[in-house]
Amino acid sequence: MHRSSTVARRAVSKLPALVQLPLAALGFMLMAMTLLALAGLSGCESAPVPPAWDNPFDPTGPDDGDPLHLNILAVGGTINLTWDQPQGRGIAEYAISHTVHPDSAWTSVTRVAHTTGINNFYPYENATPTQSHWFRVQAMDEDGNAQLVDYATTTGTLLGPRVIINQDGSTVASRLLAVKVIVSRGTSLRVALGPTFSPEVTFPAAAAGDTAVLSLDAGAFAQGDTVRVRVRSVDGAYSSVATIATAKVDFSPDFAIAGGGTIVASRTVTLSIPAAGIDQMRFANSEAGLAAASWTPGAGTHTELLLGAGETAQQIWGEFSGDFGFNSVSHLTVTPDLLTGAAFRLEVPANRQTTTRDIRGILTGKATQVRWSESPDLAAAPWQAHADTLDITLSEGAGTKTIYLQMRNDWRVSALLSDYAIFVSTGADPAR
Repeated sequence: MHRSSTVARRAVSKLPALVQLPLAALGFMLMAMTLLALAGLSGCESAPVPPAWDNPFDPTGPDDGDPLHLNILAVGGTINLTWDQPQGRGIAEYAISHTVHPDSAWTSVTRVAHTTGINNFYPYENATPTQSHWFRVQAMDEDGNAQLVDYATTTGTLLGPRVIINQDGSTVASRLLAVKVIVSRGTSLRVALGPTFSPEVTFPAAAAGDTAVLSLDAGAFAQGDTVRVRVRSVDGAYSSVATIATAKVDFSPDFAIAGGGTIVASRTVTLSIPAAGIDQMRFANSEAGLAAASWTPGAGTHTELLLGAGETAQQIWGEFSGDFGFNSVSHLTVTPDLLTGAAFRLEVPANRQTTTRDIRGILTGKATQVRWSESPDLAAAPWQAHADTLDITLSEGAGTKTIYLQMRNDWRVSALLSDYAIFVSTGADPAR
């Protein structure tokens, strides 16, 4: 700045006297030149633009060195871990570790491969109940080295008792619940039903790791409502966090023909019924007919004459009165077997030969009775109860034995069926 002023003064002294400026004007010019010089100097000394932040694992960055953002969610006995996956960082996999306290020793759980997805996931199953659980997820490169950082942010949760409603089902058909509770700490269980969880009932807890089975009455609910069971384990001053297990009310008995299938042989049918929650039940061959049908106690099976003489598909309707306080109606469509596909064969070797007179027949078709003979005239052959297999004793004497057979049900009699075997006598009759 002083050098610029000197130059300005020298320039002024060399001007002809006639063109020299007044002192005030000269001062103004010197001030302007000084400002220009200062402006030039400041432009040369401005601070550089800081580089863009591009390391998600930098502890001083906006993510505090934790770009994985590990989250955990406990569902029953499983703790679900989810985390973000930074891309383009050479990450090959993630090492998952577990401990019961962040200051205690860590145990390796597993390694999960890196993917191109936004998030990754791992279910930590069979977590010990009534205990804290801490996790960390470490990004690793393809050589197994820690990726860009030598620590991982920990995330923890505290589990309450493990509570299982009706064999861990998501639905319940009865207000009478079988609740299994497993704890690792506590001598008593404080149990309550929602939504207010009041009052509480106390049950003894099983030994650590063992299962206590509790019988609870959930009370009246509507179809689709949610039943909630809250459980804490306690021991003196100790009280665990609460576990709330839920199940949805689904009372809609789906009955079926005993033995399976929808093809029937008899107008009198035996039904297989899921009996949970059923106080009473009644059946008819139409929905309108239910009103006149008699109620019977709930049971796992029911046998009744429910079908008509018609040879086309028919319906069986059932109404069930449940202990939740409401009824459910459902139906089943069945079809009479007209025995057009009935079949019969003897269980003998491919060469048809047998050295024993006692052989077995295999029957195909829905029938109620069967009769057979070594003569095609079955008029004198007695009808006997049908089964899928039939024990047959061949007549004495070696040679070809043809077996003729018929089946029948409440709608039809089958065509005459036959098969043969060659009895080879060995001198002694193994059948006798």
